[in-house]
Amino acid sequence: MEYLDPLQIESLQQFILITSWPENDIEGAIQMLTVCQWNVELALTRYFDEGPLRPNPNGPPPRPPTPPPIIAPRLPTPTPRTIAPRPSFLTSAITAIILFPLSVASKLAHSAYHIFAMLFPFLPRLTGLYPANLGAARSERRSINPRDTAARFIRDFEEEVGQSDVLPFFEGGYTQALDQAKRELRFLIVLLQSDEHDDTAKFNKEVLANPDVAKFLKEHDIILWGGNVRESEAYQVANALSCTLYPFLGVIAHTPASTSHPSAMSIHARLQGFMSSSSLLANLNTAISRHEPTLARIRAERSEQEAARELRAAQDSAYEASLAADRERERLREEQARIERERVAEQERIEQEKRDLEERKEAYKKWRAGQIKSQMVQFAGSPPAGVKIARISIRLTSGDRIVTRFLADMQSVEDVYAFVECYDLLHPSADPSTPQLFEQSTTSASPTEGAVTEKPVNYAHTYKFKLVSPMPRFVLPVDTEKLIRDENTLWPNGNLIVEEIEEYDEDEEIDS
Repeated sequence: MEYLDPLQIESLQQFILITSWPENDIEGAIQMLTVCQWNVELALTRYFDEGPLRPNPNGPPPRPPTPPPIIAPRLPTPTPRTIAPRPSFLTSAITAIILFPLSVASKLAHSAYHIFAMLFPFLPRLTGLYPANLGAARSERRSINPRDTAARFIRDFEEEVGQSDVLPFFEGGYTQALDQAKRELRFLIVLLQSDEHDDTAKFNKEVLANPDVAKFLKEHDIILWGGNVRESEAYQVANALSCTLYPFLGVIAHTPASTSHPSAMSIHARLQGFMSSSSLLANLNTAISRHEPTLARIRAERSEQEAARELRAAQDSAYEASLAADRERERLREEQARIERERVAEQERIEQEKRDLEERKEAYKKWRAGQIKSQMVQFAGSPPAGVKIARISIRLTSGDRIVTRFLADMQSVEDVYAFVECYDLLHPSADPSTPQLFEQSTTSASPTEGAVTEKPVNYAHTYKFKLVSPMPRFVLPVDTEKLIRDENTLWPNGNLIVEEIEEYDEDEEIDS
């Protein structure tokens, strides 16, 4: 049995229990179940209809069950048709003459047995041959759906007693009832009846229809399964339980003390023949009371195991929940750290862009200051004749006023903005009222210290101030094309005020 899986071992134990199979021939039971593909109901039906398998003594011993191979479907191949020779008329006549006495004898024996069966009803039960069909002793017991068989038995019982829902019969097969009783650790009472028995109707009406019987079954939570031995399944159960007298009631329950089958179901009481309802209940109560402590102990052990299993499941669930919470906290921590790193990196990028922009702005101012100085220093002192000079007074945001001169024919309006922007570079230590730029000599002119000779690339300078002529008020636009002499507010003299532009005042922002 080492090669059997747990499901096959359970099927084998159930088959041996029902059929009372000898313990020394386990291989025969395995062979029977293997032939029936381990279908217990099919094996029981075949056993009670045909008996045990007869192995060939010259053949090999039975092998362990193996799964059936998967064979690819094949198309049927035509086989040659052979036509047997037709017997001659003389041969047929001789055969009919020989078999005629045997046919007559068979019919006479059938009629005689039918008469004896009517006179002595116990003969069919003893011989297993029923008058309905002598050729097959059990052909009347067809193997049909166990649920349909149970429903028919319940319907016949209720029609006989004239009441409905008298007893809580199990609506299924015997195997299903047995499995449920074993699984739920409940008592199973098997009721077997025979239509040939004279006390069946009386037993049903006077004993089983008694309300005390139904109350007893309900109080003890008993599974009740019934069947008529004219059906195949009930007949098989009757043989397995060794019934000799009807009506029959068997009390079956889980028996853990069995050495050969640790999880087997055993019969604990057999009640046969007619008895009163009080006697029936007394016998049932005795059998159940004797075995109830054992089942109660097993139920308690199973409950403890189930509680321990549920506790382990709850602990595992709590551990998984705690682990998931830890993972979530770790994920949030990493997410916050990532967001903080991105924020710091973005802030550093913005600061770096500001620094780069400031550096390019300073480079632009140095470059622009150098351009302005190179234009104006060549006419230091008194400009030559023919050069137009514009004298412009500028009031800075600090309140200081400067007066300077510009080359009206050479410098544009934007140069005035550039002069104001680069004033701190053009006059780092000069008196605001004295434009030092024109006091330098031509020979001593030199580029500003640290001047940038090239304009910074990828940089568009934006003036953060505007030049306003006060009377009348006029905002001088930044224009690189318009010369100073073409602007009336600057030529020949001009008066300007420097006003800072608000940071978000985009409408008045002036770009170079």
